[in-house]
Amino acid sequence: MSGADWVQALAGAVGGVALFDDPIDLLSYQRDCSVVPPGGAALAARPANAEEVAALVAAAARARQPVYVRGGGTMYAGGANPHAGGLVIDMAGMARVLELDLARGIVVVEPGIRFAELLEVLAPHGQTVGIVPLTGPAATVGGAVAAHALGTGSARHQSMGDCVAGLEAVLADGTRLRTGSAACHGAGFFQRYCIGPDLTGLFLGSDATFGVVTAVCLWLYPAPAARASFCLGLPDAAAAGRFLAAVQGCELTRNVWYAAGYEGAAVRARVTAAQPARTVAAWPGFCVAFDLGGAPGEIDADRARLAALAGEEGGDEFAAFDEAYFRKLRYDETYWYSFAGYFGRSRCAILMSSLPCDRLAVFCAAVEEQRKRWPAFVWGAASVVCRRGLHGGVLAFYDERHEWETMRQAIAGAADALVAAGCVPYKSGKLWAPQVRACTEYFQVLEAIKRGLDPQGLLSPGNLGLGA
Repeated sequence: MSGADWVQALAGAVGGVALFDDPIDLLSYQRDCSVVPPGGAALAARPANAEEVAALVAAAARARQPVYVRGGGTMYAGGANPHAGGLVIDMAGMARVLELDLARGIVVVEPGIRFAELLEVLAPHGQTVGIVPLTGPAATVGGAVAAHALGTGSARHQSMGDCVAGLEAVLADGTRLRTGSAACHGAGFFQRYCIGPDLTGLFLGSDATFGVVTAVCLWLYPAPAARASFCLGLPDAAAAGRFLAAVQGCELTRNVWYAAGYEGAAVRARVTAAQPARTVAAWPGFCVAFDLGGAPGEIDADRARLAALAGEEGGDEFAAFDEAYFRKLRYDETYWYSFAGYFGRSRCAILMSSLPCDRLAVFCAAVEEQRKRWPAFVWGAASVVCRRGLHGGVLAFYDERHEWETMRQAIAGAADALVAAGCVPYKSGKLWAPQVRACTEYFQVLEAIKRGLDPQGLLSPGNLGLGA
């Protein structure tokens, strides 16, 4: 079916759904925040409910057209970029809270709701959710689930997937599937691991490869009575890795709503950029920053224990980094994107991987090698602390107008270097597609699942290396 014919046919099949085919309107659907090249969809649709999503997917399948899904567009792995053309489903029109059950401790939301909006709904009830991405004001819950995002709560609650009690997804043929306890009609959401295998996990981090998420059930948690941020400076990444392993080993993460590690060069750059006149007697080789939340007495006790563990590795409190950077990052989420302004660059390329604490020094060394290989860019390394292990982020600042193609080569090289260093792809999208395909047995199972759920290969081709 030709381009004009299928667009007209789809419009006729989903009457009432907002459709966009003007080239100007479609510009905003070309890409996310990554260095992955943009795509070019022929049509975008903004459904108002799950029924319309199912109708759109079924109509696209009849026309054998690819389907991509877009949330807030703040991700940096290329999962929303419509490389194969076709249809982009924009979830912005599905932003309601469907259910708030304080007794069960859950909230069910549509995927287009933004975290800032959700937190406003929960605040009067004294509740919050475990994960809020650093792009919280703009990021959508559906996008965070589809990309398996991290953020506030990574140390306390591990990652986005651990905060999901179940979900609803539209499969490639238009079937609506509910997972967890809600798969049993009339039971509703309250338990994820029941009935049999955990089907929820299929849709976490898959970037709409196996289905389009239309509802998400998140666990609720009491909002902390008090918060405090502080930073610890350590001699180097090896010492920081040992310190973090000790923190995780004694489960000293109960009140750590977020924690991250930063190499010394990044610490120096961010402090001096924010406070040029500030003098520092001695710069740490590595800095670990904590955002604690809980009862005031517990926070004080945990802070003392964390400082004591850091002292065993030659560390001490480093207030300059907290004042100049970390406190702003935690209490003013929009501060995240101001990094690039520090370095006179227009964009920040980000590559995320997972690693055990004892590989932190090796991870930083791999980033240092990229810094030497590509000296034209400003490179940084950061790590998000989980209950076990770390998520390591490589950040590279560049001028997109003049350096985009070169940056793409640099990021591809960094991905290979991290895998060689024992790190694992995280937030795969299209950015890590070659490395995912290299996980042979794992990828073969992904392919088999894809064939079973989406035999035409129309859902998000290219993501996870499937249909690339």
